[in-house]
Amino acid sequence: MDGITPEKANYIITHYSGMLTEQELEALKHLRHSLKLRELPDSGLRTNIYLRQRWLSNNPEILKQLDGGYVQFTLNCAKRILNKNFEKIYFNLCPVCRKLARTPNAKQCKYCGHDWH
Repeated sequence: MDGITPEKANYIITHYSGMLTEQELEALKHLRHSLKLRELPDSGLRTNIYLRQRWLSNNPEILKQLDGGYVQFTLNCAKRILNKNFEKIYFNLCPVCRKLARTPNAKQCKYCGHDWH
């Protein structure tokens, strides 16, 4: 296994999210909703609503996972998943350019356009 890149980490988080822990899922939910809040006006009122709905977390353990930002969080999660479930992760690489396909089941490369249907 070569080094984990942000692209591979995002691929794992997207397509193997069932392997995330409950805390990682809660942290990911917090991240996604906090990004949404940044785009909206009057975020103070909305923040309280998001906290009540548990779309955001104020749990220090969850927030600590996010200290390094989104990229570092996904890298950490992906490394943990790979260490525990390496045999279950399939990196679908294009047979021509060897770059990562869009999904584990994709049959066309998003980079070079090669089709292996």
